[in-house]
Amino acid sequence: MTEQAREMQQMTMVLEALREKPFDEFPLESDWDAVIIGGGPNGLMAAAYLAKAGLKVAVLERRPEAGGGLATEEILFPCYYSNPHVLYHLMVDYMPVIRDFNLDHHAIVWIKPNYQTGMVFEDGKSLLLTRMVADTWDSIAKYSFKDAVAFSKVIRTWQRIVSEIVGPATYLPAVPPMELVIALQRTDIGREMLELTERSPLEIITDVFENDRVRALMLYVSCMWGLDPRETGIGFFVPLLLDRGMNKCYCYGGSHKFAGALVREIVAAGGTILDAAEVTKIIMQNGRTIGVETSEGHTLRSKVVVSSLDPHTTFLDLVGAENLPATLKEPVEEWKYDKWSFYTLHVATKEPPRYACDDPWVSEAFMTLFGFESTEQLLAYWDNVVAGKVADNFGGHATCQTFFDPHLSRMPGEHVSSFQMHAPYEIDDGWDKRGKELEEAILDKWQRVAPNMKRENIIKTVFETPVDIEIRFPNMRRGGIKHGDYNPMQLGYFRPNTECSNSSTPIDGLYVCGASTHPGGLVLGGPGYRAANKVAEDLGVKKWWTPTPEMERYTKTYLE
Repeated sequence: MTEQAREMQQMTMVLEALREKPFDEFPLESDWDAVIIGGGPNGLMAAAYLAKAGLKVAVLERRPEAGGGLATEEILFPCYYSNPHVLYHLMVDYMPVIRDFNLDHHAIVWIKPNYQTGMVFEDGKSLLLTRMVADTWDSIAKYSFKDAVAFSKVIRTWQRIVSEIVGPATYLPAVPPMELVIALQRTDIGREMLELTERSPLEIITDVFENDRVRALMLYVSCMWGLDPRETGIGFFVPLLLDRGMNKCYCYGGSHKFAGALVREIVAAGGTILDAAEVTKIIMQNGRTIGVETSEGHTLRSKVVVSSLDPHTTFLDLVGAENLPATLKEPVEEWKYDKWSFYTLHVATKEPPRYACDDPWVSEAFMTLFGFESTEQLLAYWDNVVAGKVADNFGGHATCQTFFDPHLSRMPGEHVSSFQMHAPYEIDDGWDKRGKELEEAILDKWQRVAPNMKRENIIKTVFETPVDIEIRFPNMRRGGIKHGDYNPMQLGYFRPNTECSNSSTPIDGLYVCGASTHPGGLVLGGPGYRAANKVAEDLGVKKWWTPTPEMERYTKTYLE
């Protein structure tokens, strides 16, 4: 018998077996070691670690596919794919999950361009923030030699703050504020970070730089993910987000490749992924969590339940306010969501945007800002957004995704770009009216800085409003991508509250691992990694993974 005939015979036997006994339905009742609510990045990371540690793990995801914000979809149907939620990966250099599962060797290819963030102005001038400090120095020096020198000096200090403190601390338990202050005073770089933390982003940027356009670029990059530029007590974000703004990565093939890699690790370790499985209740018995119920009537009993959802959904909707201790109910009810969301315009074009400016490399930048001519305009725009308005002074950032990933377009030579701007969840006149108006205003403004973005070059467009984000991801309430505002009382040891910031909760058997827990959102990988550590410790499971060298150095320097 030939090899081909043997394969045909085996296939026939499989088909006959399936006709006699189709696939078993998922049982109405089942038992698990760990049930993860939500198949977003943090839920998948927690599940991957625990499954490989030998636990019987199930991930329940409401959407038809796992990944959450790690989505790559044919949003410009047909033929054009885009990353509608997570496009810029900020913490690839630090994320333990990539090293522990060897993902960048067999599953993921990261692209980290040198030209990271460009900013173009209507007079044809530009600025570039690059991976190479020398290239950024050259760009800033066009405006101010003093600012170029200041940048090259502070960025080296700020990069040390990130690499020695903030980066590794992202994946370690949150420390009470006074203990952290005492610990950081052990080193010069720790004391430098403490001084920065007490200040606002606007104060820091204004003191370091003198040129207004340089200030505008640095302030946007520092605050673009939801920081109030005038709020004190969050200054450590400036070195973090500027450093990461110079080191963003793109996931080749689309962000969903990252999700797919995590799913494969879970399944390979014996874990189970249940798509289209919305959890409607966390089952309580004698004050502890014993499992979950789904909308289709399935009951999954479990030793632990780990929720990656927002605090209101986890505690008020699924556990029930009546089951919460008073010390937990009050902070959950007082939780504040993001002060702004995003409006995103996805565009398929016949050619990539070409920016008419004094630096040709801007057209190859990973992110290009336009629409802002001054710091005053930028601040006024953010004030409008917080007030529920979007006026003509808007601006935002754009990326030609197919410049880095041609596979996103199924039409050779044609391109996919996206423009994103901060926007309120509730807007004057409503999103039904303002959505299309903003699309036209964006295209007009885009064409002024990139003349080839004229209407005849545009094949099709699709926009998504903050309301659309909430429809796609209901736990991103009010379109909040971080599951909660970044302010001093909702960060670190206080995120989401002092009783839950280190993954466990006052409810026995219930853990949290979403963006509303320390260290926060933006696919940092911290909440999922930290939850896996805590669950393994509490269940007495031997960890197969070890801390990264950066985490070990941080622990030895500041925590021992």
